Amino acid sequence: MRPVIRRTATAAAATAVLVGGLAATASPASAVGSSACTRNDKNHSVWGPNLEWPAIRTGPGVAYKKKGQLDSAGEFYVECSAKNKYGNRWYYGESLSSSSYGMKGWVSGAWFD
Repeated sequence: MRPVIRRTATAAAATAVLVGGLAATASPASAVGSSACTRNDKNHSVWGPNLEWPAIRTGPGVAYKKKGQLDSAGEFYVECSAKNKYGNRWYYGESLSSSSYGMKGWVSGAWFD
């Protein structure tokens, strides 16, 4: 009887480790700052499109948590940028929009092209 309990406990522990490892790799880091930048884009602002409210995220990709948004036609001061693993350009900087003024984060470059 004891070997059965031991095998069951070992299997349960191995499953927990596997599931925990998958969960850790499936979710992106909670926040990525300017250290992820690969290009210096300082000293310019971009404006979001009219009637659209681009998300400000914690990292360069849609899998990262949304922390706020730019106002319609809101200004975003760009500090730097990076391409994510899909080749999409993301800008890191600070919102100068009224509803999210001063919020730092990442916004997809597709909004400004």
